[in-house]
Amino acid sequence: MTNPSVRYGPRPPVERVDHEIDATKAPIATEAVTVTYLTDPDIVAAVLPKPLRPAAEPIVRVSLQRVAIEGRPPFGSAVFSVAALHGDLEGDYPLFMPQSTEQSVIGGRETFGEPKKLGTINVEREGRTVRAAVSRLGHDLITVNGTITGDLALPPDQVNVEFYFKFLRAPDGDGITDPHLVYGSYHRHYELFENIDATVELGDSPLDPVADVFVKEVRSVTWCRRRTIQTARIAERVEQEWLLPFVHQRYDDVALLSAPAAPAR
Repeated sequence: MTNPSVRYGPRPPVERVDHEIDATKAPIATEAVTVTYLTDPDIVAAVLPKPLRPAAEPIVRVSLQRVAIEGRPPFGSAVFSVAALHGDLEGDYPLFMPQSTEQSVIGGRETFGEPKKLGTINVEREGRTVRAAVSRLGHDLITVNGTITGDLALPPDQVNVEFYFKFLRAPDGDGITDPHLVYGSYHRHYELFENIDATVELGDSPLDPVADVFVKEVRSVTWCRRRTIQTARIAERVEQEWLLPFVHQRYDDVALLSAPAAPAR
């Protein structure tokens, strides 16, 4: 017989709620600094697992965000992604998605397959001065400093797609389990959109080598306030052989922390 006072015990059907899905169905309030830049096409091609392929332009999008979800404390979030195609569908493939809370990391990774990791994200605005930064494990990885220069036309309501691979490492160390490609769809409504005159710096780390995806040409740096509803679905099952060379994008290889530093370029 079930004892309701034992909270580790089984829950009745009405209480078996995936709160991650519930949270993303309600509009997510976000203030974000977004950098769009071009890098080398060969770099984008090198980081994409099959069946993804490069988009027409080697675009990198970097968003550093303050996020508020009803019923949760506000948290910091960042997305570092490259433009990609799956068939004729264009979207972004995130290489790095640091989050400031454990709940955001676990929910995103286990529900959607997002490659999230714990990190430190700061997004600050004082008047027209903006500073946003990401650091992780003692490494400064992304720094944006700038000044708001004026309003931009509000983008129309839109749906932006991100591509995720949902899988786990096999418990016996032999490969990965049940890999699938997931479409994450972000239904966005913009309330404020402004231009930033900014400097953008990418740092280096053995675990998060964002500096390798170097900035060739900055296209835009913006500040926005928007509301987002997130939905997701499995697009297709993929071959584990396609993903095995890229597992390190998602899971830290901690042995690299004790390896000798790479020579300066």
